[in-house]
Amino acid sequence: MDIVTFLAVITLIHAAFYFTDQFLKSCMNVPYIYFLENVGITIKPLQLHWFTTAFNRSVTKWALWRPKFFKIWFTVGVIVVGLLLLPSIFLLISTLVNHFRPVQEQTVQALQPVVPGINLPMKELSCYFFTLLMASIIHEAGHAIAAVKEDVHVNGLGFLLMFILPGAYVDVPTEEIRTLTPFRQLKILCAGVWHNIVLVLLALGIGLSTPFFLQPFYLHGHGLTVMQLTQDSPARGPTGLEVGDVITSVNKWTVASIVDWRHYLIKSISSDQMGFCVPESVVHTYDETIHHAFEGADGSVQCCSGDSDAHLCFELMEDKELDTGVAAMQPFSCLPARMAVSMSTKTCINSRSCPTDTHCLAPSLKNASRLLQISRRGINGKHKEDVLYLGPPVYLYHTVTLTSYIPKFSFLSLTWPNTIEVYCDYMVKFSGALAVLNMVPVVYLDGYWIFGAVIDLFLAPWCDQVTRKIIHVIVTIIGTMLLFSNILIGVWSII
Repeated sequence: MDIVTFLAVITLIHAAFYFTDQFLKSCMNVPYIYFLENVGITIKPLQLHWFTTAFNRSVTKWALWRPKFFKIWFTVGVIVVGLLLLPSIFLLISTLVNHFRPVQEQTVQALQPVVPGINLPMKELSCYFFTLLMASIIHEAGHAIAAVKEDVHVNGLGFLLMFILPGAYVDVPTEEIRTLTPFRQLKILCAGVWHNIVLVLLALGIGLSTPFFLQPFYLHGHGLTVMQLTQDSPARGPTGLEVGDVITSVNKWTVASIVDWRHYLIKSISSDQMGFCVPESVVHTYDETIHHAFEGADGSVQCCSGDSDAHLCFELMEDKELDTGVAAMQPFSCLPARMAVSMSTKTCINSRSCPTDTHCLAPSLKNASRLLQISRRGINGKHKEDVLYLGPPVYLYHTVTLTSYIPKFSFLSLTWPNTIEVYCDYMVKFSGALAVLNMVPVVYLDGYWIFGAVIDLFLAPWCDQVTRKIIHVIVTIIGTMLLFSNILIGVWSII
C-alpha cells in the first residue's frame, strides 16, 4: 500500500466514524449517547478521544508507593530539565539555520518531521504507532504521578488518535497547580519531559546492549544476513542473493555491519568504478574483443559482440607507457565477467597497485551502473558462489534488507534482533522529540508552563507580576515561531 492509498483509507475511516456519530446523535439515539457518555468516547473530525477515570486509583497507588523515592525522583527531574531548557532552544535554532545552508554544507538534521511512506517505511508503521503511543503514555504518567505526589487532584487520563498520530493526555486542574509554589509546580510540569529523557536513556541502553545479551544465540559483527529481498530486486536470480545468505565482503572490502555496507555503497556511487587485478594469462586466454570497439551513447565502450550476457568490456586502467609489460595488452578486453573477477587478487585504481603479472581492469559501464562482487556464505558457514551485481548500487540498498545478526541455531528468527533495535531506535527518536518539543516555550505545550514557573521562581524578587507576564509572553512568542518555522521548513524539505 502506497502513502496516498494509506492516507485515503485513514481519512475514510475517520469520516465513517464522524458521520455515523453525527447521524446517531441527530436521531436522538439514547442508548448510543448513553454509551458514549459512560465509556468516555468523543468523536470529532479526524479525531478519536477516549477519556477514563479507570486508572486514577492505580496512579494514586504508584504515587504513594515510595513517597521518598518519588520526592527525590521528581526533584532530580526538575534539575535535569532545567539544565536542558536552553540547549533545546539552541537545538531548534541550529536546525533552522542548517536548512538555509547550501546543500553540500548541511549536517544531519537532529529534528525532522516523520511522514509515513515518505521518510518512514510503511512496513515500520507498527513501530511508529507503538513507540509514539508509549512515549506519550509515559510522558503523561509522569505528570499524573507527580500531581498526586503534590496533592493535586487528577480528573482522569485520556487517549486520542489525531488522524494518524496516537497520543495520551492527563486532565489536571490548572488552577490547583497555580496555587503551588513555583518549584512544586515545576515538579509536576517537568515530570513528563523527565520521563521521556529516562525513556530515551533506557531505550538507548537496551539497543546498545542487544548484541551482548543475544550473544548466546546470535553472532554479531561477522557479516550481514539477508533478511528480505523485494520482488523486483535486481539482486535476485539463479546466482543472486537469497534470504539467509551471509554477506562477508563487497569488492574485496570486508563488511561487518550495516554502517560498512552503507559506507561502501555510497563510496561506489560517488566514485568511479573500481578495477580488478586480473592475471595477464586470463586476459590472453579468454579475451574475445571484436576488431572495432566503439563508444555507446551512454558513455560506455562496447568491445564485445553482444552474443553473451556473461561477457563485459574491461578497460585497462593505466597508460601503456607507464605500465611495464603492457605492450601486449589491448586498451579494452572482452572477458567473461565472472571468470575475470573471481580470478582477480584485489581491487585497484591502476595497475601500479596490482601484483606482478596482473593488470588493473575496470568494466566499462553506464554512468550510474557499477559491478560489485558480493562474497557470501550460508548460515551454516559453507561458502557459496560470489554474486556479481551489475547495476546502480542505490537499487541494491533499497531492495535488500540486511541484519548484522547471524543466528547460531536454525530455529531462531532473522528478524528478532533487528526488531528489538528498530523499536529502540524509534523510542529514542520519538521520546527524545517529545522531550525537546515540550522544553520549548510554545503555547499549549509543557514548555509554556515550565518557563512561566521558572520566570516566577527566579524573577519574583526583582520583577512584579505584570513584568513577569510580559517576559513570559515574549519568550513564548519567540519559542512558538521558532518551533513552527522548523516544522514548516522541515515538511517542505521532505515533500
